[in-house]
Amino acid sequence: MFESNVGNVTWMHRPEPDYSRLVWEEANRFRVHTSAYTDPTVFAAEMKHIFQKTWVYVGHESQIPESGNFITSYIGNQPVIVVRDEERQIHVLVNRCVHRGAVVCREGGGRASEFNCPYHGWVYGLDGKLLAVSERKDAGGYDDAFDAPEGLFKVPRVERYRGLIFASFNPAVQPLVPYLGRAKQFIDRKLNFSPEGEIVLSSKPFVVRYPGNWKFQAENIVDGYHFMHTHKGFVQLQMKYGDSTGDFGVHKGGTPKAMRALRFRGAAWRCENGHGLIEKPLGEVDSLFEGEFGDYQRALHDTYGEEEFSFMAGKLSGSIFPNLGLIHNQIRVWRPIAHNMTEVAVYPYELKGAPDAFNEGMLRSQERFYGPAGHGAADDVDIFIRNQQGLEASAVDWLILERGLSTDAPDAGSRDLRGGSTSEAPQRAIWSEWKRLMSAGADQKPSSCPSSTGAHDATQEGHH
Repeated sequence: MFESNVGNVTWMHRPEPDYSRLVWEEANRFRVHTSAYTDPTVFAAEMKHIFQKTWVYVGHESQIPESGNFITSYIGNQPVIVVRDEERQIHVLVNRCVHRGAVVCREGGGRASEFNCPYHGWVYGLDGKLLAVSERKDAGGYDDAFDAPEGLFKVPRVERYRGLIFASFNPAVQPLVPYLGRAKQFIDRKLNFSPEGEIVLSSKPFVVRYPGNWKFQAENIVDGYHFMHTHKGFVQLQMKYGDSTGDFGVHKGGTPKAMRALRFRGAAWRCENGHGLIEKPLGEVDSLFEGEFGDYQRALHDTYGEEEFSFMAGKLSGSIFPNLGLIHNQIRVWRPIAHNMTEVAVYPYELKGAPDAFNEGMLRSQERFYGPAGHGAADDVDIFIRNQQGLEASAVDWLILERGLSTDAPDAGSRDLRGGSTSEAPQRAIWSEWKRLMSAGADQKPSSCPSSTGAHDATQEGHH
């Protein structure tokens, strides 16, 4: 225990446990301790060591196209406002009045010329600066010696890539593009399917909450292993009806055997900084140049070449650490609320410049699989709930993430590892970065692992 002084207050601090010991990693072993999903203390440490230290996705430029446009978002469990000011600069402001702490803005988005706190009427500009203190000198107000704050806390780092807005509380965080690494190429391939290289979030999101840990969603969006089992009902539907119910060619296969063959193609990636990717290039592309959208897709083929077009037109899914997913024509964002509660927002996007009928068809496909009446989201959420329920069986310490571990191969020129399409390489990417960030500044004493959920057993397995 040690002391630190903040203002005139002395706080007593206990050394933090070394949470990195909850990931057991050896040459032929990769396991995660149950308490990494179930312990509220671990969750609180994640908000500090992960969501306050690295880049977090907070919104898309198409949501705030003009000066005065804003959306509300979160960095971990901290509410923020993402706003474009009069000079069209984008700011990310902590959504908390500096007076008495009220949330300044509750709306999901809109347009404003200023932000007014509803509690006592303090006024802030679009850049967060404090513009006015209501009744400043009236009836026992503030005298000339009052040390007025500058305004809403401004998140120190904000950067964008291809319209995606990221923010970080860490002033020393590395620049965004190097942080993305291989995920940059992945994003390029997704967005380059637009003739103009841009996407637009024009539809309202489909939002769901589930009573489970946020990392289930981060892992699952790049899990090539589960589809034929978790979505068995959808596989049978696809076999019987094909595209006739609005699938629009997204889930191909016809029979379970054919679908399995398609899903076992391609590669899964364990990337630096926690990003997990699955890439399944299309292979044969000539059939895309026929029919209603042939000219549109041939133009993309001619622009990027056959190999690159094959990736662009294939199946790409990514988990951008810690809170962003891209799959099909959607942006997916997960927000940790508690160790056992997560909110997921699915934003279908349009490809700017693509035929209207193509964007419409992709939206119908989204509704069929991911929407409130769809099959995929309901299946996945049910599994997340089952996971959280199962992990209450704390007598079993470790989860196994070793599929493909012995066959994942290093990529020349990077530290990324390439595995088969159903390898758990993407999940190991997430947990490797989790381990790195959660060990920062941790107490290294063996007795320091949290014991309330059996996590002290991590030191007894001899993996450190």
